[in-house]
Parts: sequence; structure tokens; C-alpha cells
Amino acid sequence: MSKAKAIGTRAETAVRNFLLSVGYSELEAHRNVLTGSDDQGDVWLRDPKHGLIVFELKGGDMAKKASYEQCLKWMTEASREKKNAGASFGFLVTQRAGVGYPRAGDWWAYTDLEAIASLSATSAVAHGDTVLRLTLKDLVKIIRG
Repeated sequence: MSKAKAIGTRAETAVRNFLLSVGYSELEAHRNVLTGSDDQGDVWLRDPKHGLIVFELKGGDMAKKASYEQCLKWMTEASREKKNAGASFGFLVTQRAGVGYPRAGDWWAYTDLEAIASLSATSAVAHGDTVLRLTLKDLVKIIRG
């Protein structure tokens, strides 16, 4: 296995393990298989309230040092994967500098205001181009309501 593949596998496993640790079952949270050009996200979450949610994962030094512009490109990738999977939501999750794999809940999760408004059923003004960064732990709290 290549070094990049090993980093990706480790990041995907860490996020899946985090989702299991907060109460999702193995049927609800799982690592997805590679599907080539029609990628459907790295980790799937079948949430009882919100349906299928896909996570695009980035780990290792590349994720820890990613620029804002790079994160926007990865968010576009997550959006494409959401569409490919027919999911309700698609999120980008990146490993944070100084935060190891056992603490994946403290990694960064990227989304837009529209998704947060949909998840929380608020009347907030939703602008799809407003990028938000929060921890995966906080995003999962919003998903779970």
C-alpha cells in the first residue's frame, strides 16, 4: 500500500471510529469503497433523521497545512461525491495540526451555511457560498440535533 493510501485509510478509519464512539452503529457509519471517477465519499453516515451523509476525508501533512483555496477545491470534491451518492449532505473533514487520529472529533469539518441551516431546521439566512469551519465533534452534535 502506498504512503498516501495508508494515510487516507487511517484518516477514514479514525472518523468512522469517532462516529461509532458517539453512538452510531456499524450499519450507520462505515468506510466506503473506492468507485473510481464516480467517487461517493470516504465515509458514509446513515443518520436516522437526515438520511445519507458523506464525508470526504483528508489526513496527514497535506491536510494539516492546507490553504483556504485547497479546502475550497476539496469542498467541491465533497459536493460532487454527495451528488454521486445521492446523499442529503456532503462534508469535508481534514486532520488538524497537533491533533492525532484518536481525536478525530477535534478535526476540522467544512460545510456551508445552507447545510447547517438545513440540519438545524433554523430560519437562518442560508447562503451556499458562505464557508464554515467547525470541529467534526460540533458538526456531529448538529447532525444529531
